[in-house]
Amino acid sequence: MKIEDVIAAACEELQVSYSENAMWFKVLVNQVLKTFRSGENLRYFSVTDEVLDSRLPLPEGWVRINVVRTCEGARYCEHYDYEIQNEHVIFESALEIRDGSKFVIEYKGFPVDQAGNVYLKDQWERMLVAYIGWKYSRRHFERYAPVMENYKREYQLQRAANM
Repeated sequence: MKIEDVIAAACEELQVSYSENAMWFKVLVNQVLKTFRSGENLRYFSVTDEVLDSRLPLPEGWVRINVVRTCEGARYCEHYDYEIQNEHVIFESALEIRDGSKFVIEYKGFPVDQAGNVYLKDQWERMLVAYIGWKYSRRHFERYAPVMENYKREYQLQRAANM
C-alpha cells in the first residue's frame, strides 16, 4: 500500500479535497512512521547521494540515520559535524563541504519501491487514517469536535494492535 492510498482514504473519510490536503496528510503519515520503534518494521539500507545547495538529501522511508560517511570512508558525527533538518543532512559550515561531494548514508527505514514510495502494511491503513482524522479534527475543531476523540482512540488502539 502506498502513502497516497492512505491519504485518499483519509480524504474520503473526512470528506475533504485530496489536492488541498495531500501534502499535509503526507507529513502526518511520515510523523507516525518516524515514531515506529519496532525492529520488524524497519530494514537496514545504504544509499549514495551528493550534496546540493550545501545539503545532503535523506532517502524516502528513513527513520534512523546510523552512519554518514564519504565514499572513501571518512565518517561524520551527528550534532558535531551535521544536523538533520527537514529531510536533509546539514553540515557544519566550518567543514566546507562542496556541492557535488558524494556521501553514503547508512540508515534504518522502511522499504521503498523504484519510485521512492514507502511500502506500508495493509493493516496500518486504519491506524494512519485515524491519525490523520485526529490531527485534522484538532485543526478544524469547529466542524469535527464530536468525532475528534473517536479518531484519537481508534489511532491509539490500532497502533497498539499493530506494534
